[in-house]
Order: sequence, then structure tokens, then C-alpha cells
Amino acid sequence: MSHTSLPPRMSISHTWGNNSTYSRDDSLSLPLTTPSPSGLYYANIVSDQQWFIVQVVNVVVISGLLSLFGVASNIINIVVFAKQGFQDSMNISLMGLAVSDLCSLLSMIWICICVNPLFYLSKLPFDPRDILYLTGVMPHFLFVKIATFITAFITFERCLCIAIPLKVKTTITPGRTKTIIVSTYITLSLLMIPFCLGNRLEWVFDYSMNSTMLKTTYTPEKEMLEAISFLALGVLTTTFSFVFVICCTIVLIVKLNSKTKWRQTTAAKSDRVAGGVGVKDQKVVKMVTFIAVIFIVCAVPPTLLFFYMLFDIDFRIDGFYKNLYLVIWSSAFLTETINSSVNIFVYLKMSSKYRAVFMKTFLKKEEK
Repeated sequence: MSHTSLPPRMSISHTWGNNSTYSRDDSLSLPLTTPSPSGLYYANIVSDQQWFIVQVVNVVVISGLLSLFGVASNIINIVVFAKQGFQDSMNISLMGLAVSDLCSLLSMIWICICVNPLFYLSKLPFDPRDILYLTGVMPHFLFVKIATFITAFITFERCLCIAIPLKVKTTITPGRTKTIIVSTYITLSLLMIPFCLGNRLEWVFDYSMNSTMLKTTYTPEKEMLEAISFLALGVLTTTFSFVFVICCTIVLIVKLNSKTKWRQTTAAKSDRVAGGVGVKDQKVVKMVTFIAVIFIVCAVPPTLLFFYMLFDIDFRIDGFYKNLYLVIWSSAFLTETINSSVNIFVYLKMSSKYRAVFMKTFLKKEEK
């Protein structure tokens, strides 16, 4: 496979070492055994042909189809939560989660389109692979991080429901929940500003094409600005939210098991159990626990990759292991896509209120 068939920016990561003003192929390093046109080398652990196959199968086909399903499922989630109303703080949080999942999947669809050979080999006024990083990968990354923080907040709110059940409704009110969700969107978006200052889209005359093309251009401070966004969003926020969700999930599972055993031994028939946690609240706790477990499983690959990138400077988009890097990150994209798409099954299985609204709205049936 020729070099022109490889996307120069297919990943959630910064491109250290590129100080050029423009973003064409002379600034890229390619996989050791074969030199690139610029004379650089890369490790041939994964060949260009192998990466091309993974790119088409894993990204274009599998992630593309999952993303389409996820977009449809999250639109359904948004409609159902809107019909349920926003008097309950949990509904507000789940709506915020559905919106962030929807946005991450829409950007994932654009990524799938841009790495489709049928698209990027077409005659277009831009190279889809060149603008992919700025227009697809980073928006996807941002909304995945927003969804991560909202998941952390949801699990924390359920922990409070168990720890202080009689006070949680006055502590986590719908108004405060709205403020927290909106603040999460705004704060994490602000952390993207350094990256946007170092990367921009401009119309540039391409002498090889003899036409004006839309290209990604860089400022001299690109590396420093990307490092700020990478450390803030890629490492610190990812690590904090991931560890936080794990801790809260462990608490939920332990407390839920203890409450279940207590109910079995006492055979309580009231709607309240020890500590004042109701049966309905316990059902919500189970649902949140499932959502958190799915998130933890799907978030392991990208979280570990971000950490590894801190210690191996060759593991990057323009580094010594370029193709291996792309293959591994394409798999991480896949797990993120799964995480953003499957919550509808948890809601249908574990929330009678959601199921009733879903059946009435989309199937025109009343739940028995």
C-alpha cells in the first residue's frame, strides 16, 4: 500500500515533533524497514497493508455500523427522557449522558467516512485524512470525556443515595444537577482551547494539486499547546474520572449486596429497607451499576494507552510504531463506540418507567 493511502491523523492523540506550518505528508514519519519520502523510518510490526485492512474492517465497517446504531439509540434515549420530564435529577443526568454519547458517535461517523478509501480517494477540495484530526478525532475525544465525567457524577449521586438516603434529594436537586451537567460541558470544552490555538483550518494553495485546498495548519507553539490539552484532558481528567467511577461502583456493588442480604434475612415487605433506601432506589442503583461496569470495561483500553504514551515517546501518530499505534487506537475507538451505544439495552431491561414511555412512544403499546 502506498503512503498516500494512510490517514495522517487517525487517533486520539497529539502529534509531537511536527513544527511545520502546513500539514502535508512531508511532516509525517512512516513505519523501520522502509524509508518514507522524507527519509524517516518506522517499525514494520504492522505493515501498511495490514493497517489498511484494519482501517477498513475495524473503523469503516464495524465502528461505522455501531455508530449508526448508537446515534439512533441515543436519539431514542433523548426522546424518552424528555417525555419523562426533568423533575428528577437522575433523568437530567441521563439526558446529559445521552447527548454527549450522541455527539461522540456523530463525530465517530465522520471519522469512519474520512478513513473510507472510497471517500478520501475522491476528488474533493480537501483531504479528509488531513482535516480528520481537527474535525473528527478531537470532537469525539471531547464528548467521550464529557460522558465519562457525567458517568462519574451519576455513580457518585447513587452512592450518596445509599450513604445519606434521607438527605440526598435535598443535596442533589434537579437545579444543582442541571448546573453540574452544563458546567461539565463548558469546563471540558475550555480545556480544548489550547489545542484549537495550535491547530486550525485554513484555505491554502496546493501546488501539487494546482488548486486551493482546505488544510490543517499549525502555529509554532503547537507542541506546547497540544501538550497542555493532552495532559489536562488525556491524562488527568481520564485518570481521575476512571478511578472515581471504579471506587463508586465498588461501593454501590458492596452496599447493594449487603442491602439485598438484609432484605432476604428479614423478609421486609415495606418499600423501605434498613438505612431508608427504597426498592425503587435500589433498582436505580442496579441500573447505574450496570452502566458504570460497562463504562469501566470499555474505558480500560484508552486509559491504559494514554498512560503508556507518557512513557514511550515512540508510540505516537508520527513515531517509530506508527501503524501499531493506529491499529491499537482503532480498537480503543471501537470500545468507546460500544460504550456510547449500548445503554439503551440497560434502560429497557432495568427501568420500568423508561420501558413504559419507550413502548408508548415508539411501539404505541401500553406495558402490561
